[in-house]
Amino acid sequence: MRPTNLLEGKVVVVSGVGPGLGRHIAEDAARAGASVMLSARSADYLGELADELSTRYPAIDHHACDVTRDEQCAALLSATEERFGGVDAVVANAFATGQRDMTLEGFDVDAWQASFDVNFFGALRLTKASIEPLRRRGGGSVVFIGSQIVRRVRAGRGPYASSKAALLTASHVLARELGPDNIRVNTVVPGRMWGPNLHRYIAQLAEARGTSFDEQVAVMVNDVSLTKLATDEECARAVVFLCSELAAAMTGQSIDTNAGETFH
Repeated sequence: MRPTNLLEGKVVVVSGVGPGLGRHIAEDAARAGASVMLSARSADYLGELADELSTRYPAIDHHACDVTRDEQCAALLSATEERFGGVDAVVANAFATGQRDMTLEGFDVDAWQASFDVNFFGALRLTKASIEPLRRRGGGSVVFIGSQIVRRVRAGRGPYASSKAALLTASHVLARELGPDNIRVNTVVPGRMWGPNLHRYIAQLAEARGTSFDEQVAVMVNDVSLTKLATDEECARAVVFLCSELAAAMTGQSIDTNAGETFH
């Protein structure tokens, strides 16, 4: 199942492009007809991926950007307008998960800052840099990438969970602020996604617990309604939908893509 023509003539910026969800968002947007600007901190990786994708999708380019820097966010949007003539959608996918055992008592509060710098403030910096370019196109779409951890909070994950929860609330505020300019702000909230990052994590769990990889997967899907883990690519399709005119009346909303592990 592939999205086709949903984003014909649109220009999409995707931050935090790596081998998992970011790559699939970029590729599915291109497959849906969009011109796509790939962005992440690693210029070398971006160049390799852009070269690979451009063999199938000619309107692909890349621009390195650290979303914690205002000037780099501004430069990314400027480069996109120069290259493709405008910006119609921006996907804030850059993230920092932080340590899994970072309790409030066990760490300095300042140690939480890294997750907020990328997940929350980075997304805000990128969005702020996008407002004028989107306004020049008569509006558009901003899509934040949330996390199921805001639905199922776990001890020791405070920085990541809190930053993603703050981002979800910010999407509601920005939907109100930017709505008059026809700029929509929505959030995709993935669950555990079957991709490179989760594959590595399951392998580590299996080794630490003395079990097999398959046993750990079985534990994870035990309480999932569809009895499977959603894939990176399946989550990416929800992002493409929110970037498209099919979601023209949606703003301030969140779409959970977790195969029915939690309900909201």
